[in-house]
Amino acid sequence: MALLSSIRAHMRQLQHPREFRIHAAAWPADALAAFERLAADELVRTADEPVPEEPERIQHDTLSGSSVADVVTSIWRLDRRVRRVPGVTRSATRHLEMAWDTLVQAGVKIQDHLNDPFDPGLSIKVLSYQPTPELDRDRVVETIRPSIYLNDQMIQRGEVIVGTPDPVAKEAAQ
Repeated sequence: MALLSSIRAHMRQLQHPREFRIHAAAWPADALAAFERLAADELVRTADEPVPEEPERIQHDTLSGSSVADVVTSIWRLDRRVRRVPGVTRSATRHLEMAWDTLVQAGVKIQDHLNDPFDPGLSIKVLSYQPTPELDRDRVVETIRPSIYLNDQMIQRGEVIVGTPDPVAKEAAQ
């Protein structure tokens, strides 16, 4: 175990520039001999048999789906606010557009449900129903949180407010 910790310490020193390295004591002869045996075994193994191919791994280990969803939701909200400000120049929104492009390239899809027809079978969470006289059918009138997909797998369910036709207000208007 002490041998392993000394090897790790030596490897950590190699990460730093030469002038900042702390020189450790010389490695014991048995450790050097073990390295030589491992190297010789590796050379023999690679010469005799082909190295099996590892399957391609998708790197999603660093962020969980919920943290990706939180970041995407924040960028989505920022985008909505920036678009409401009159006279915003393209240079002001350039970094925001770059963030969207990066998310799309990473396999993220954002679905804003605003003005979509509503059906109870949709995979969105309805926070409330709001009577709206100008509607002829149920329709999403506000999106609180968008639906977010990562590699075609839902990581956040959209939260919406659904407008419903108001027959009483419609009759009063006629």
